[in-house]
Amino acid sequence: MKKILLILCSFLLLSCFEKEHEKKDVVAKNPYVNQNSVTVLISNSLWEGKVGEKIREKFAAPIVGLHECESLFVLMPVHGALTTEAKASRNILVLSKKEQSETKFEKDKYIKNQKIYTIEGENEEMILKQLQLSYKEIMKTFYESEIQLLLQKSTTNKKLQQQVKKQFLVDIQIPKEYSKGLQGDNFLWLRKEIGSGYNNLLIYTASFSAIYNKNAVVTNSLFIRNQVSKKYVLGKTKGSYMVAEPAYYPNFETTKIHNNLAYEMRGSWEFHNDFMTGPYINFAIKDNKRKRFIIIDGFAFNPVHSKKELLFEMEAIIKSTKIL
Repeated sequence: MKKILLILCSFLLLSCFEKEHEKKDVVAKNPYVNQNSVTVLISNSLWEGKVGEKIREKFAAPIVGLHECESLFVLMPVHGALTTEAKASRNILVLSKKEQSETKFEKDKYIKNQKIYTIEGENEEMILKQLQLSYKEIMKTFYESEIQLLLQKSTTNKKLQQQVKKQFLVDIQIPKEYSKGLQGDNFLWLRKEIGSGYNNLLIYTASFSAIYNKNAVVTNSLFIRNQVSKKYVLGKTKGSYMVAEPAYYPNFETTKIHNNLAYEMRGSWEFHNDFMTGPYINFAIKDNKRKRFIIIDGFAFNPVHSKKELLFEMEAIIKSTKIL
């Protein structure tokens, strides 16, 4: 009897293991759970009309700073009811015709870490109007949720984290895949090898006066970036070094990172006297306590890999920054 029970328990455990493995395999192959994807539950007529056009215009806009045309979100339209696979989406946007115009928000309805926005209106015009009012909030919620999820999944390099704390008095969640490159008194280069290229993070500081000189924040930020990269980021060819691409004026925005004012700059970099090029993101985070800016510059070089994913990972790391 004991042998029969033991065999039965073993069979049940093996069956559960196989089912769990099969479930994980299905999730891994599910296109609805890809990074920065949005499932759009919408009728075919709305998708083909002005509402669908507006969704594609805003949510699938090209990412600033990339030479390749990669969109902010990958849109996954569903016409009809949500399938089992689609219910596994982390970001869901529902558009439907109802008498009252409103935007509703739900979270964790089908799975953990799920965000669902429902936009309703009496007709196409009212839905479009409601979408226009809500799209910025929706995009921000989806994007920030993806960043937090990426940080939750990554394992921190404790040694590098402690070094950054000691050198710059900030706490940054640096993934274990990153290692230390060059280091100076007010400079640290972190990098991660990815196939035929690298993700790079440069950390340094600048005074309030350096950024706010003549109130030309963008010009000053570019000047500081170019000075630092000219000193530390050198090419293989003699006399070559990294600079912000002169022909490409960066996209500049004001934001907040853990309640600290931050200036966000995105653009393209190239090498003076060389042929390497790629995108960069640069965040200058205001440290009021010490009258300085913590500047973290992420730049990607990889001829074959999607730059969108590389930049997104570095942005997530930068946005984990907490001033101590």
